[in-house]
Amino acid sequence: MLFSVETEAIRVPKAAELVANRIRRAILTGDLKDGQSLPSETRLMEEFGVSRPTVREGIRVLESLGLITVGRGARGGAKVTRPDAGIVASAAAMALQTRGATISDLFEARALIEPSAARLAAQRRPKAAAEALRHHIDYELSVIDDFVAVTKAIAQFHTLLMEQCGNETLAVFGIALKDIFERSMLAAQPNMKPETEASRMASLRYGLRSHAKLADLIDAGDAEGAEAHWALHVGKAGRIWLKSVGATDVIDLFR
Repeated sequence: MLFSVETEAIRVPKAAELVANRIRRAILTGDLKDGQSLPSETRLMEEFGVSRPTVREGIRVLESLGLITVGRGARGGAKVTRPDAGIVASAAAMALQTRGATISDLFEARALIEPSAARLAAQRRPKAAAEALRHHIDYELSVIDDFVAVTKAIAQFHTLLMEQCGNETLAVFGIALKDIFERSMLAAQPNMKPETEASRMASLRYGLRSHAKLADLIDAGDAEGAEAHWALHVGKAGRIWLKSVGATDVIDLFR
């Protein structure tokens, strides 16, 4: 035996995987732009020295990853699609549901992440972040009478905060969490305890005033104040929501 310790068998990638990896690298590095058409199958066969079935399998791999879209017919063909964090959200949602994650898990994660995003927004881009948040608050107020629309708008506010903090990793996490939160909140709606219209509107308006206060703190560059305020906000909002839907309910996002 060549090696004295047991080693795992080395897996040789299939030719289609190598083709997909080469094209994927070109997309992620920007050599292939969003909306750009891939070369023809014949051209790809020549460039990679592989068969047509291998090229087609590689294309299917890229399509499953959301990196290209394939049109059918005479004007069809494969076109590059900019990677979307929504893909991360869908994968994360399935993983969470498989692991039996609860709604309480989601709120706990958000309470740990978002206050730091508020601090970063106030430190790095206070004026731009505050302007974006205020613009969105105007939209929230415009749809406050529509439960579904305002629920989605509130979820989007949290995403926007993450996007405006100046950290791309947090921005991607924010988009993923937004999609999961939105689905879980809407899915949980039938299980919510009855609430009067006046009480619901009072809660919504209180929450939107808190959104506005966050924008003011960020605009002033008050990083500590923004972080502390948002920690209180997400903590209180989480307790209110969990009281309505149940902290231990398992997330079911695909019913």
